[in-house]
Amino acid sequence: MVRKKGQSILEYVIVLTVVVAAIAYAATKFIGPAVKKAFEGSGGVIGGAVERLPGAGTTQTPSQ
Repeated sequence: MVRKKGQSILEYVIVLTVVVAAIAYAATKFIGPAVKKAFEGSGGVIGGAVERLPGAGTTQTPSQ
């Protein structure tokens, strides 16, 4: 049986797609929670810094 070049390229593309999908799944499953935790922590730090700013929590009306 003679194999065509296009057929072998398609097989490589399918294998590459499966590998990329597996990596993407692993990243969301295992690395995702760590990234979420880091962003939640940074949100708390930013929120705390904003609360310590002068005038935080007061309502100011624009001057006309």
